[in-house]
Amino acid sequence: MSTTANILPEGHVTVVIGGGGAIGAACVRAFAEAGATVWSVDLHEQAAAGALTGLAGAHHAAACDVTDPASAERLAGVVGKADSVVYAAGLNADGNVVDIDWSAYRRVMAVNLDGAFHIGAAFARRMSTRGGGGAFVFLSSTAGLRGEAGASIYCASKFGLIGFVESMASELAGDRIRVNAVCPGNVDSPMLRDVARRIAERTGADAGAIWLDMAHSGAALRLVTPAEVAALCLHLASPASAAITGTTARVDAGAMLSA
Repeated sequence: MSTTANILPEGHVTVVIGGGGAIGAACVRAFAEAGATVWSVDLHEQAAAGALTGLAGAHHAAACDVTDPASAERLAGVVGKADSVVYAAGLNADGNVVDIDWSAYRRVMAVNLDGAFHIGAAFARRMSTRGGGGAFVFLSSTAGLRGEAGASIYCASKFGLIGFVESMASELAGDRIRVNAVCPGNVDSPMLRDVARRIAERTGADAGAIWLDMAHSGAALRLVTPAEVAALCLHLASPASAAITGTTARVDAGAMLSA
């Protein structure tokens, strides 16, 4: 039996944006095991549906281009009632400012920041109109708390997301809609392996050595698992966190302690 059983009220509906990714898929599973009806959403419905494989219950997969506000509005209309929304969509890019790739800049900002605005606005408007409150959890990063050489685009998008979360939380508190950010450290995921590969290509260093450095970057000397990130997202979306809003919570294996 899941240890998260009964953490959510009966009839709770959760929307996970980025359900096809490592953290998003872990969130889909965590919320489903906690009793929620889950909408797994990704750019392509097939990717979203993959996260639902093997899950008991009636869940849904949907496609949404978060960079398009009209697509976000259509999704919110199709979903209807949503009690919590987890925004786990994200892209990464690396490189120094003097050599910035503006097309990469626009892609990252469009998903990491613009998309958060589009999804947040579409679902918050409906939550406010419906009444009854709700919860948003946006995936930022420790890169949104501390600048990193070679990661200015990603850091800027994640710093901006935290500012968005704090502002949105202030705006919606009167409607009992809570908004929080989760900042993972280095997560054992395909995205992190891709980052290690790109850094190796750019610097000439060994990708395996870079991966080991990433794995031991925190005080706990280990990577964070997607399931650990999902557990924190679930807690912040649950009634147990009714007094928590506008907060940035880290799950980073002590990475910020070793800064």
